[in-house]
Amino acid sequence: MGVFLYSLSMLELNYELEEEDLLQLQLYFASKDEMQIKQRRKEKYRMIGLSLLCGLLLFFDEGYRLLSYFFLGSSVLFFIIYPWWSVWFYKRMYRKHISESMRAEFPYNTKLLLGSEFIEIETKKGYRHYDVKEMDTIIETEHHFFIVTSRQVSIIVPKHRMNNAEEVKMRLLRYKENNQVSFVEDMDWKWK
Repeated sequence: MGVFLYSLSMLELNYELEEEDLLQLQLYFASKDEMQIKQRRKEKYRMIGLSLLCGLLLFFDEGYRLLSYFFLGSSVLFFIIYPWWSVWFYKRMYRKHISESMRAEFPYNTKLLLGSEFIEIETKKGYRHYDVKEMDTIIETEHHFFIVTSRQVSIIVPKHRMNNAEEVKMRLLRYKENNQVSFVEDMDWKWK
C-alpha cells in the first residue's frame, strides 16, 4: 500500500467502483470518439444498402419476387430499429469486454485523495500519484466525474455514491481555476 502525503487542504474519498461505472466511462468516450461515430454510421448504411441491393436484384427476377419484398422490407425495418439495436449491441459488447477483463474484481475499492497540487489513488492493484499539472480534462456527467490525465489514465468518481458530491465538484473546479484544467459539464449525456 502506498504512503499518502497529507496537506491541510485535502479531500479524501473512499468508494467502490462497480461494473456499471466502468461501462459508463467506456460508453462516454465511445460516444465522443469520431472514429466510433463514423463506424456506427457506416455500419448502418452498409446493412441497409446490402438489403436494398439484394431486394432490387431479386425484384427483377419473377421467381424471387417474394424474396425481394422480404429484403426490401427488412432494409426499411432495419433503418427504423437500428438506433435502438446499435445502442443495445454496443453496450452489451462493452459490458462483455469489462466483465472479461475485470473478472471477480468488483466491487473495486478505491481511495482517492484530492490535494491542492496532486491526486493520489489507491486500489487493490496499487498506488498512483499524479501531479495536478498532469490533468488534461475533468468531465462531469449526471452520475460521474471522469478525470483524464496526460498519461491517458481515467479516474472515475461516482457522484451517486457520495455524500459530498458538491464538495468534490468545488475541488475539481479549483483545479480548473488554478491549473487551467479543462472542465466539461456534460450533464445531459446519455448513451445513444
